[in-house]
Amino acid sequence: MPRLAVALFLVSMLVGCVPYAVGTTAETVPARRVAPSAVVQIASANRDLDRGERPSGAVASIGNEARLGLDAHSDIGVRILSLGSVVATYKRRLSGTGQAGTALLVGAGVVGADQLHVEATFVASLARRGSVVPYGGVRVQDLTPFAGDALATDPAVGAFAGARFGWPDLSLSPEIGIFYSPSPLAGDDAIIVVPSVTINGDRLMRALGL
Repeated sequence: MPRLAVALFLVSMLVGCVPYAVGTTAETVPARRVAPSAVVQIASANRDLDRGERPSGAVASIGNEARLGLDAHSDIGVRILSLGSVVATYKRRLSGTGQAGTALLVGAGVVGADQLHVEATFVASLARRGSVVPYGGVRVQDLTPFAGDALATDPAVGAFAGARFGWPDLSLSPEIGIFYSPSPLAGDDAIIVVPSVTINGDRLMRALGL
């Protein structure tokens, strides 16, 4: 029974599938190379909501992503997050070289099999100092219901900051995001706080036997 209770608790924590974590610097993946990553995020409130629901409190999500370099200035990626959420993004370098500079990410996908998700993110990062690359930016995203009893929500607007620690083939990116996202549910906070950790690098792929 204790194991069953723990399992049910973990499953209930993995229902929030809205992607908030960015987990990347302005640098794009080199052309024709694939860069894998894994992400864990905890959002202080859920916006993948159905009619009749009540405020759920904090929800956790786990997922993975693969990005493919297109050329010297752009890449594309696909992120799968928790239960039935898939988002594809395109990243374009705007300025700088290496880790330092700015980039724009735009993307779209499906959240929870009943919401269309669109996003746009501006990210800026500084030059590497030792094994640390600070980054941050702003992000806008929106959910539009298309099936079932999913509720419409206002767009979420927020800012994020983080740092990538490690090496090109294995790094860890702790990040914090704060979003303004009014809820259609009475009593739900309009501010969502999202701490996350992203693991990047080829060593992750090798550790998974891929």
